[in-house]
This record gives sequence, C-alpha cells and structure tokens, in this order.
Amino acid sequence: MKLKYLTIFTVLFIHILGCKGLPEYLFLPQSMKLDLTPFLFRVYSPGELATLSNSDYNANESGLITSSKFSRFLSNWSNNRPVGVSGNLVVFQVQTSGVTSGRYVFVDGKQSFAYPIANLPDLLTDTRDDGVLSIDGVVPKGKKISDFFAIYGIDPAIDYVVFAQDTSSLTNLSSATFAYYSLLYWGFPKERLAILNGSIADLTVAGSIFTTPSYTYVNSNRAGSIKTLYRDHTVLQLTIGDLIHAVKNGNTNLEEVDPIPAEGFFLIDGRPNASYTGTTNSTAAGSKYANCTAKTNSTFVTNTCVVTYEGRVKSATNLIPTDLYDGTTFQFKSFAQLQTYLNNTGYPTNKQIYVYGEDANKGSLVWFVLHQILGNPTRLYEGGWKQFGALGLRTPPSGTSPSAITQPASYWRTDIVTLSESNTTNADNNVPNYQLDISRQYSKTANKLRTEDKAFLRGTSTGGSSGGSGGAPSGGGGNACGG
Repeated sequence: MKLKYLTIFTVLFIHILGCKGLPEYLFLPQSMKLDLTPFLFRVYSPGELATLSNSDYNANESGLITSSKFSRFLSNWSNNRPVGVSGNLVVFQVQTSGVTSGRYVFVDGKQSFAYPIANLPDLLTDTRDDGVLSIDGVVPKGKKISDFFAIYGIDPAIDYVVFAQDTSSLTNLSSATFAYYSLLYWGFPKERLAILNGSIADLTVAGSIFTTPSYTYVNSNRAGSIKTLYRDHTVLQLTIGDLIHAVKNGNTNLEEVDPIPAEGFFLIDGRPNASYTGTTNSTAAGSKYANCTAKTNSTFVTNTCVVTYEGRVKSATNLIPTDLYDGTTFQFKSFAQLQTYLNNTGYPTNKQIYVYGEDANKGSLVWFVLHQILGNPTRLYEGGWKQFGALGLRTPPSGTSPSAITQPASYWRTDIVTLSESNTTNADNNVPNYQLDISRQYSKTANKLRTEDKAFLRGTSTGGSSGGSGGAPSGGGGNACGG
C-alpha cells in the first residue's frame, strides 16, 4: 500500500515539475486518470479561515478593502493585483432596493469585470432542510454555487471577487457579507475574497473611485469548479445540533455533532438589544401576519409570521450590530472600535466564537466583523433565531393548530431553561402551523446540510453540478499547470 501511495505522488510530482510555475493550490491534472481526492482534500478549521485585518484598512489586500486599494485594482489589475493572484478581478455591485445608483465601476472586460446585481439572495441562498426544520436564506447547494460561477464566468481557482454595495444600506451590506460567507463556505480562498468598505454611490461622490454612467455586460466566458479546489470549509456552519450540544455542555444524545472545542466556546447574539432581551418580535410584525394560524407548512420562510417565542440562547452575550458600522455610509467602524465592542462582551481571547443573528443574512454581518476583520475563529449558526425561536412548545387555544414542537421531550424543543433565557411567548395568531412530525421531533441529527455539501465537494452526491454554460475551465480550474 505504501508503494502505491509513493508511486502516485511521484508521478504527480514529476508532472508538476514540468510546469513553468506552481499554481496557488495543487490540483489533480486532467491528463491523469487518478483519483487523488483522499490525499489532496483538506478540511480547514475556523481559525485557519479567519482573516486578521490590518489596523489600517487601506493596507488590506483582501477581506475588508478600502476605496484606495479598490481604485488601484481597477486602474491596472494586471500590475496591481495582490501577490499570488493570477486570475481576473470580478466585482459585484449589490443593489437590493431596485433603485440603482446609476454609476458603474470602470473595467476593461478582459481581465476585470463588473456586474450590477439586484437578485443576489436568489443566486446565493437556498431554502434547505437540515433534518429538523427547513428555513430560507441559508447557504446554497453546491449546484447553485456552481451555476453562479458559470453565469458570471468565475474560476474559483484563480479569480479575485469583490462584493460592493451599490448604494449605502444595511440590506445591501448584509447581502454582501452573506455572499462573501457563501463563497468562503464553498471553498473559495479568503485571500481572493473582499468586501468594499463603503458604497459605489458614496465613494463616487467623494471622488474616491472612478465610475461611469453607462454599463455594458461583458462575460469572461469561462468558469471553474469548486470541486477541484479540494478545500472543505463547511466547518464555518454551526448546526442547531452543534449549538444545543455545546450549550448543554455535551450532555445530549444527539448524533453527528461537533465536539465542544478544547479551548471552549463563546456564544454571541448578534441582534439588536430589544431582540436579545425578548422585548420585541425579532422576526416579523404588523397586520399582514394576522392570519398565520392558517399557514400549514414545515418550512419557516421569510415574512411567514413570527417565531413561537422571543428571547435568546442561554449564555449568549450581546454584540449589537448597529454599533459595528456607520448608520449613514454603512462603512465598518475602525479596527480599534470594533475590537473594543468585542472586548466589552467579555470575550476571552482564543475561544471559538459561535454567533447567530435573526437569520443567516443578518448574522453574517456580525460574523464578518468577528471572523474576517478581527480574525477570531468564528462559526455562524445560519438558522439563527428564526429557527431556534420557532422550536418552542406552544399550547394554542382550542380549535387552533399545534406548534412545530408538540412533544415536551422532543430533542429539538428550545424554550426550556437549559437552552434559552428571557422567553416571551408570541401571540397564537401570529405563529404559523408548521408542525413537525414525530420522527423529526426525535431525530438525533441536524447535520443534513453539511453532509450533503461534503458529498457534493467530493463528487459523491447525485445533485450534479453546473451545466458549464460559461465555457471550459481555464487558468487552473483542474490543471496543475494552470492551463
């Protein structure tokens, strides 16, 4: 067996020596009909995927970048791109309001490309079932991320991607941070991912970047595959099973849960304080939710009523999201200010951080600050309070529908003193009927998403990948020589 392994790596080494230069990552040569996946695949830890920003954001080459660095990239990408990057610059101007700024970054359409994008959540989120409760707005399936690369001609092996707000808004900013999270989750290297600090509109007015009032769509007509990166970043996602197991100090009978980190964990609630204290509806409000008891689905989607109860996960401390950015420009505050806000939570250095928000999108903004600016090992509970707060046992009035959890001893009941605090029950007519069957209430795992995604990365899933409409991979999509 040892001789077999030695032979495989010897052949691969000889093949690579024939290249003019080593690629950023080691890929299986297309010309070799050998399955080296078990040897080349690497599973990353939260710490390895973290990015510690320079205290001067202007010095950052990735992660959070400023207009000065961005302008330098745009002016001459070929000469100014970061060390180790050999592919294209791809910029997404994120606009969720439907009213664009009317300004577009200037690109050459040869090595730099830009796309105004109004439907980013449609492209980079999914409604998915983790084995307990389906929710919308979570990280997309592998095929969807592959389709995204194909649509916009992105080769994840070599290209550099920037997400930028078109106009300044919280929705645009959180959409950008979740898009960043989604690509990182699916193996895109952090060294080639960035978020622009500030919006295209504001930075244009300030004279910090050069833009034009017209836009012409140009595509690179190529795309690569995340499967040939041989990187597993799925540890970024914290399942509800992982969370419950940790909060209960490992005293559960749940299966497929990650062990509590040896260094311990620190739980952060990244919602406004009123949500943290359970004094407001964190997920929905208003007259349009008056007929919630008529809803009968097992998928808790956006704008579908409110959760069963309000409150917070037990032992969580609050990091208020509005403290982290300027409320007008929606630029992140200084490194020193962000570090102070984290210090004020009582965070003990080096512990792994578990963070959640109202949902995955809003939680990703706080995750980005903790993980990609302050450089702390951080995992995002994508289900957020939308999922956690939905799994309470509710006793509705006679004649109305039962809640999702109907069994007091269900493994996934969360409105108990060992799992939540400051609980306030929501009115019955605001809570939908998304009752879980008995098998789900006593299922021992909530790891379905990560299992599916690991299988997709390793090529063992049946879901398939993108149709490859963007053309054949180039520049390292699967060739160790980058050709």
